[in-house]
Amino acid sequence: MTSSRTPQQPAGLGLGPRNKADWDQPETRRRGLRDLHRLHRYGLSFRAPRVLPLETCWRYELHDLELLRWYLAHPFFTGMLVLQGEQILLEQYAADFAPAQVHSVQSITKTSVHLFAGALIEAGKLDPGQPVTRYLPEVEAGYGGATVQDALDMAVVNDYTEDFYDPTASVGQLEDAHGWRLSGGAGHVDIRTFLGRIGGAAPRAPDGRLHYKSANTDVVAWVCERVARRNLRDMYLQLIEASGAADTVYLSTDRGGTPFAGGGLHMTLRDLGRYGLLLARAGAGPLGAEVGSRSFRDATRSERAQGSASLLGRGFYRNFLETDGVWLAHNGYGGQWLMVWPEAEIVVACLSGIADEGGLDWTYIGRLAALGEQVAGLLLRN
Repeated sequence: MTSSRTPQQPAGLGLGPRNKADWDQPETRRRGLRDLHRLHRYGLSFRAPRVLPLETCWRYELHDLELLRWYLAHPFFTGMLVLQGEQILLEQYAADFAPAQVHSVQSITKTSVHLFAGALIEAGKLDPGQPVTRYLPEVEAGYGGATVQDALDMAVVNDYTEDFYDPTASVGQLEDAHGWRLSGGAGHVDIRTFLGRIGGAAPRAPDGRLHYKSANTDVVAWVCERVARRNLRDMYLQLIEASGAADTVYLSTDRGGTPFAGGGLHMTLRDLGRYGLLLARAGAGPLGAEVGSRSFRDATRSERAQGSASLLGRGFYRNFLETDGVWLAHNGYGGQWLMVWPEAEIVVACLSGIADEGGLDWTYIGRLAALGEQVAGLLLRN
């Protein structure tokens, strides 16, 4: 018997004001970022076979830092972890968050493609100086004028737009593709079909500015899958296993199972710290797994000025990483921040819930970067 009742949209994914999903409204985003791994329409989950153990060794003098006190008292604060090697030096949670809770790390996910691409470049399978379309003729319309390096540096010019304060930006269509919202349009368009529909291909941005497009990361991830001749899902499984994550790590996908490389990872704060340690170690896992490249990591720092000027107001964006030549970092929508000092193996991980209309305040992110620098400065002096 056919029901006479009108079907309803699943909770959290319907469109509200500003053309954003219900979970992503200013008043719901804080909770939405920690629920997104169960709200998204499609996804994968992974458990590592071996856990990287962490030892607690508090450094109470960190609480003397004025910026740390600012952050811990801020209404956007959710959680913060500081590691040095495998020692936890600081671990703090907001009253409404807990160590076992999962949180979306958003665009910090892009650093995974830094690792994938670095390993393939070192192996001679990927040449970043080649046109994207040498590997992916499917994206000619939007990437016909770009090299892989242009995409890695967020220097691509095309019609895709990612202004979270603009309700007409095409990032919303990408969110439809990876199941973070339901716009009520025609049938599902998967991630790679969406990428192929981007138009306006042009040469590398001549202004040296950052042209931030999550679509670039999904394009390079697709390139990596093709040249590696490995399923992208398997590459993420190896990555999570190499990190030694203690709890389940979730990954948003499209309807066909293609991972959202631009921002689809969700994990606990401690597992974000473990992942940061893997990034600092250039993808060298605790059990001998190698999912990155030390030479690519180091070239990212030494050749940083060949990338795009950072929106932080200092440093550069190169190979899907922020860097000043010493530290490496990435932000995430909603106020997420991961920052590492490779030689000292210092990791600073921050989870937040920015509650303004757009959800990405670069002044706030800049203060998290300054906080990380203060933390590392104190640790390196003592």
